[in-house]
Parts: sequence; C-alpha cells; structure tokens
Amino acid sequence: MSGETDELTRQARHRARIFGATRAISDRLVDLVDPRPGDTILELAAGTGETGFLVADRRGTDGRIICTDFSEGMVQAAQRVATERRLANVECRMIDAQAIDLPDTSVDGVLSRFGLMLVADPRRALQESLRVLRPGGRLAYAVWGAIDRNPWITVLVGAVLQHGHTPGGDPFGPGGLFSLAEPERNKQLATDAGFADIGVEEVSGAMQADSLDDYWDFQSSISGPVATLLATLSLDERDAIRAAFKSAAEPYRASDGYRLPFCAVVLHATR
Repeated sequence: MSGETDELTRQARHRARIFGATRAISDRLVDLVDPRPGDTILELAAGTGETGFLVADRRGTDGRIICTDFSEGMVQAAQRVATERRLANVECRMIDAQAIDLPDTSVDGVLSRFGLMLVADPRRALQESLRVLRPGGRLAYAVWGAIDRNPWITVLVGAVLQHGHTPGGDPFGPGGLFSLAEPERNKQLATDAGFADIGVEEVSGAMQADSLDDYWDFQSSISGPVATLLATLSLDERDAIRAAFKSAAEPYRASDGYRLPFCAVVLHATR
C-alpha cells in the first residue's frame, strides 16, 4: 500500500510540475471561455481538472464546473483534488468527449487543455461541443503545436528512436500527441463543426529543469508510451538512451539549469 501511495504522490508532483510550467496556457483558455456569473462550464478530457478549477477560483460558488474525463482514474483523482480544495460547485464525471452525456444547449462554455488531440475523432468531439453549448457559448482548447517546437518531449523520444526503439502509436495519427499540431487543421475542424468567430493562436514557453538527471526522471515517468517502453529494456539499453538524451538536451542548457521549449496551439470560437 505504501508503494502505491508513493507512486500516486510522485505522479501528482509531476502533474503539478507540468501545470506550473504551462500555467499561461490554462489562464489563456479561461480568459477565452470568459466565465460569467451563473455560467456552467464543461471541461473535456480534463485529466485531474486543474484548468477547470481555475474557473472555480475565479467565479467562486457563482456558477458550475463540470469536470470530465474518459478515464475513471483521472475522474477520481480530480474528485480528490476538488474535495481537498472544498470546491462545492465542481461536479466530476466520466464522459467521452465524442459522446457528451449532457442535454442540448446546457452549458455556457467548453474548454479542454491537451485533451482533444488524444481523442480518436476530434471532429465528432467538436460537433458534440457545439451541441451542448447555448447560443453565444464559448469554446477554447489547447493542443500541442509543431513537433519541432516541442523539445520538452521530443528530446527524449528522439533519444529512444536513435537506439532503434519505437514508442507505441503514431504521434501524428488519430489520437496521437501531435495529431492536431497544424493551426489550419484546427480551424477547419471547428468550421466544419459549425462554430463561428474562430481564432487560432500560439502560446509558448519552456519546461525548467535543475539538472538532466532531474528531467530524465520527470520525463521518463510522465511520457506514457516511452515510460512503458523503457521499463522493458535492459539497464545497458536504458543507460545508452539516457546518454543520448543528455547529449541532445545540451543546446537547452541555461544559467539556472535547462530550459526546454514548448509550443501549444490554442483555438477559440463561439456557437
């Protein structure tokens, strides 16, 4: 039981680290959804709900946040955080973004942070988002941008590939990490779904690491397919990949450690 608790604590720490580094993206999404007094805001593919909880911080008990994810484990984790923070106006539910279990025109805003690119059919998810939005309702979501502008993740993946190993899944295919990296594709999906006033922008920044040993532990834990692959390799293979990772990360050395850039594509629209 202690080992399980330690692992949950470590995962929570890593999630907090990613959220802290990319907080500007979540703040921008909340600005774009523009929660107003009494609004109901739906968060899709919410993970542990940090972005939706920002809405709760802004509106207090004046309004409602429906925090949803397809994973029961994520919903349970979000519920724990909501309970710890005593967020009485937050409801955590299992919902598939491609088949939203809510009535038509029942919410005022829909947001999603790094979730829609993992959905097999984002076109359907956007159609469903339009359906549940009230007239004039706002949509805002963020996905990872171009692969060459996201060394924070590709430095490790590149080191794995360099040694002849391929993490599971196509990062550019449906549900892949970079499947919605092109701004124009996002515009077209939103247009096809029926949204209006569509805008796309980029938000960039960097992940900070005190040392590469620190960053290796962080990245090899949070990068699902990569972490799974590394766990199957021999110690010698892991050491070789780790050495390649450190070499590839050298261009990102800074005075205070390492700063590995990221870039997100943010779309906003109205119903």
